[in-house]
Amino acid sequence: MRAVLGLLVLVFGLSLPAAAAERTLDDFYGTYLGHGSEETVGGEAPKSKMTRFSQVIIRPAKDERGFTIEWSTLKLEGDELPKEADTKTYVQTFRGTERPNVFRDVTSGDPNLGADASWAVINGDTLSIVQVSVAPDGNYFVVHYDRTLTAMGMDVRFTRFENSRIVRAIKLSLLKGPAKVN
Repeated sequence: MRAVLGLLVLVFGLSLPAAAAERTLDDFYGTYLGHGSEETVGGEAPKSKMTRFSQVIIRPAKDERGFTIEWSTLKLEGDELPKEADTKTYVQTFRGTERPNVFRDVTSGDPNLGADASWAVINGDTLSIVQVSVAPDGNYFVVHYDRTLTAMGMDVRFTRFENSRIVRAIKLSLLKGPAKVN
């Protein structure tokens, strides 16, 4: 359990914003669309060529002084179009905290009691979202998204840890849509 707490402190500590953040939450609002693929993890290339197409929508959650993020991912394996689409959609709402540019998932709980804990932080051009889960046997899982604004949209880096070992890393490049999401 100390390892879980240590990892939480490490991940959260690395995610804390600098004293004067250059970006505000408003800068991240919008619709982004693009694609990417899995990266090599631990010297091993991904088992199969997997392309991911993704859409990310970030909009205000006014009642929470925060934001809602919705993202959908379509996975395509190999060069052939699938007979059935492997698409998943997720939605999270984050509430502002007393700390500038730090947000807490409205459904966040205590990982030691079987509930996921999730928070978001803006650090420069990057909106990071971290989720920690602890299994009943004490094994833990951390999912970390860095969504970094670029001149054309945003780059997304997804990393999944299982007991401090990176098991999946994905990089996506997304273009920002023409309309601002309200």
